[in-house]
Amino acid sequence: MSSTPSWLDHGADPSPPLQDESLDVPAADTPPPAEPSSFASADEKDLPTIILYMRLANMGAAVALVTISVLLMVSLPPLSSFVLAIYATCGGLLICCLETQLKFLRVIIAVNFGFLFNSVWRFIFYMVIASVSWSYDSIPGKVVAGVWIGIAIFNTYVLCRYPGYRRIREKIAEEEDKRIEARISKEVKRQAVKQASK
Repeated sequence: MSSTPSWLDHGADPSPPLQDESLDVPAADTPPPAEPSSFASADEKDLPTIILYMRLANMGAAVALVTISVLLMVSLPPLSSFVLAIYATCGGLLICCLETQLKFLRVIIAVNFGFLFNSVWRFIFYMVIASVSWSYDSIPGKVVAGVWIGIAIFNTYVLCRYPGYRRIREKIAEEEDKRIEARISKEVKRQAVKQASK
């Protein structure tokens, strides 16, 4: 009889090790963790809310930019500042038109200003707008410039983090178009009934 324990015997077929249930180590045959597609679908659920926040932030920053630009133009600054104020006003109005999601504006913006749907080009455009606002050399101008820098970072994050952003945005825009058209047709019917009753 051998004095060595059986577990040291190289010729013996070792039995599979028992797994301690108190430890949180998964067994070799356990299924892998959830796939990234399930995380992506969970992210897609949050996307309409994030798009709403992004639209409101963009619209608020655009209104602030247009306001300080118009106030600067009214004060009759030097010609260079006046031209920059016109440029900033046009940029702010472009962002307002982009965020209103009206069908006829959406097509024009997509055709002529498609760079706004690219994360890098949108970031560059927002930083240019921030630098124009900073050049006003006033406290409101510097505050609005800081807001635009924050908006640029937030927009870039959303566009990079959610690849389905454009598809979901188009879907939301189509739903808004349907609601607007339904409201218009309801108003037209109401007016027609009102006219017929007279």
